Amino acid sequence: MTAGAAIALPAMLADLEELVVCESFSADHAALARSAVVVGALGARLLGRAPETIVIDGVPHLRWTFGTPQVLLVGHHDTVWPMGSLQTHPWSLVDGIARGPGVLDMKAGLVQMFHALACLPSPDGVCVLINGDEEVGSPTWGPRKNRAGLNG
Repeated sequence: MTAGAAIALPAMLADLEELVVCESFSADHAALARSAVVVGALGARLLGRAPETIVIDGVPHLRWTFGTPQVLLVGHHDTVWPMGSLQTHPWSLVDGIARGPGVLDMKAGLVQMFHALACLPSPDGVCVLINGDEEVGSPTWGPRKNRAGLNG
């Protein structure tokens, strides 16, 4: 592990815990709204800019665009875990293994994406799109073309 990675690991784990303990069940629009605020704040802190929040049929999606987009990074903040799942599957970090609702899909991926982008000299040319209903097939996003603002 490089020195930079060792320094970032505690911050990344703290960010992961913050995302995991914010339940974000796909069918609960209020939970998704809370999750979008938490994910948006994390991204804003690391990327230096608040996201554009796009709400479609009550589902919040987040988008950051830096310059003319040439690279699209996609993730989602909803989970298949029903509200209350933290009671039976609480956040934990034991022997280097993180557990909790959505820890692997996709909350750890969001943390990695934001921290990796924060390491770049500039995110110019990158568009980050965080979907709010991927786990149920992206019904509010999928049928609409070019939401990322990319050409082609």
